[in-house]
Amino acid sequence: MKNQSKPSAKQVVKKSDSKIKHLTRELTREDLKLGMPLLDAAVAGAILGFRPTDAEMRRQAELAWETIRPQLSQHLLSEEDTLLPWAEGSKRFSAQAVKRIKARHHELKSLARNLNDVSFEEDKDEVVAPAGRALCMLAVKLDDLIDSEEMRLLPALRKALFG
Repeated sequence: MKNQSKPSAKQVVKKSDSKIKHLTRELTREDLKLGMPLLDAAVAGAILGFRPTDAEMRRQAELAWETIRPQLSQHLLSEEDTLLPWAEGSKRFSAQAVKRIKARHHELKSLARNLNDVSFEEDKDEVVAPAGRALCMLAVKLDDLIDSEEMRLLPALRKALFG
């Protein structure tokens, strides 16, 4: 039986860096895919918030949410499983920055939970109106998070990994 040695700290860091490089590329691609669905969700949600009887906006909200939901889940999971633990251990990210990202993730998850059981096309107006407001808020907050990541987090990651 061969004697297996533990990987060196340098090998562990290199493997971790490789995962983070892949993740930054993937997050950038995901962010680009969300542009129009986020806009559609914000518009439909805002209108449904005070006019829940609008059938066209109900369809638009349903389609936008069905497009956003899996990408949002994957995005948050990817960041929380890989990126945030790496950032917490990195000297390039302050504890405050990591805390801010975690708080935004918590807020997005909370809004998403409010939407998970909603059918924009079939539920009653009393359900659709607050769900529309939640969808609009989620779209705006997710867009803000994406902008923040593109302006701050991803460039810092690229600099840490490639620079």
